[in-house]
Parts: sequence; C-alpha cells; structure tokens
Amino acid sequence: MESSITEHDLHKSFRSPPRRRRSTFFERRDSLVPQPLSENVDLNLCIKATDNKEKHNQDLLRYYNKLLDEKEQWKKEVKNRRNKYHDLKQQYQIAAKAPNRSRLSYSALSNDDIEFLKAKVGISKLVDSQLKLHKSIKQTYALFRRATELDDIILSNSEDKVKKITEHILDNSTLEPDV
Repeated sequence: MESSITEHDLHKSFRSPPRRRRSTFFERRDSLVPQPLSENVDLNLCIKATDNKEKHNQDLLRYYNKLLDEKEQWKKEVKNRRNKYHDLKQQYQIAAKAPNRSRLSYSALSNDDIEFLKAKVGISKLVDSQLKLHKSIKQTYALFRRATELDDIILSNSEDKVKKITEHILDNSTLEPDV
C-alpha cells in the first residue's frame, strides 16, 4: 500500500505544478557594481551636491509661490473687470429700454473714467487737429521734395547754359587759350 500512495503522489505531482516558493526578487543582493568605499568618497562633493539641491529646491519653491501670487492677482483682475463689464452692460440695457434715452449713470466708473468721458468733446477736436497737422506735414514734405527736384533741374539747366556759353566764347574768340 505504501507503494501505491507514492505512485499516487507521483501521478499527482505530474498533474499539478509544484508549490510556489516565495519570490526572491526583492531580497537584498550584492550588487554587481562595486560599492564606493568610505575612504574614496569626498565629503565636500556630497555637501556641495546637497547644497545645490537645497538651493534648487528653494528656487523652485520661490518661483512656485510667485506664480501662485500672480495667478491670484489675475483672478482678482478678471473678477473686477467682469463685474465692471456686467454693471455697464446692465446700465446700457436699462438706458436702451428707457423711452427718454436717459444718460448712463457713472456709479460703476472710476474717477479717471468719468473725467475721460467728460473731456471727450475736447478729444474730437484734438483728433481733428492731429489729422490736419499730419496732412499738412505730408503736404510740406511733398512740396520740399518737389522743390529739391526743381532745384536740381534748374541747376543742371543753368550748368548746361554756362557750358554752352563758355564753349561758344572759346570757339569764337580770337585769342588762343594758353595750353
């Protein structure tokens, strides 16, 4: 009977895989690369490396904080502008619906905006005078360019006449030129 049990165990072992052992992958092993000896390690290099890492981490943290501050500032600015735009839009809709076309209220505007709107009449005059000045400068430049062209034409024409007169005098003179 003992032999039959062992045969049975043998047949059983062929049918099922052997029991798994615990993995040895995570066990500590000696590395193939030689470990640095404590006498070969330069402590100054280690200290410099850690100092550089700390400085780098501090710089990154400072930059991150600056970016966060800037992000918060942009959020506030967008919110302020959105609120101002919304108020102006509501005022415009109210004024557009009003039958007497009443003026917009200045409650949503800052003092600078109000001063700008009040001075708007002067701006149109300023723009007109700027356009006139620009047009007169262009005309003056065109006249100056044409004057220099005419000056060149008159100068070359005068030189041609002087040259013809000089040639005529030399051709018709009785005195021989000194050569």
